[in-house]
Amino acid sequence: MSSKKAVKVKTPSGKEAELTPEKVWSLAPKGRKGVKIGLFKDPETGKYFRHKLPDDYQI
Repeated sequence: MSSKKAVKVKTPSGKEAELTPEKVWSLAPKGRKGVKIGLFKDPETGKYFRHKLPDDYQI
């Protein structure tokens, strides 16, 4: 069982916060490296948003 670590992201309201993603997935075309995406919840507004994760982030 892996524990998710917090990542510094910019929220839709424009502030930087250190949040833990609720869901993580990889977007990669066939035969390519791709990127990792995380689903975050804005602590102020409660709205969900997506943000790119670092390449070394464990899924």
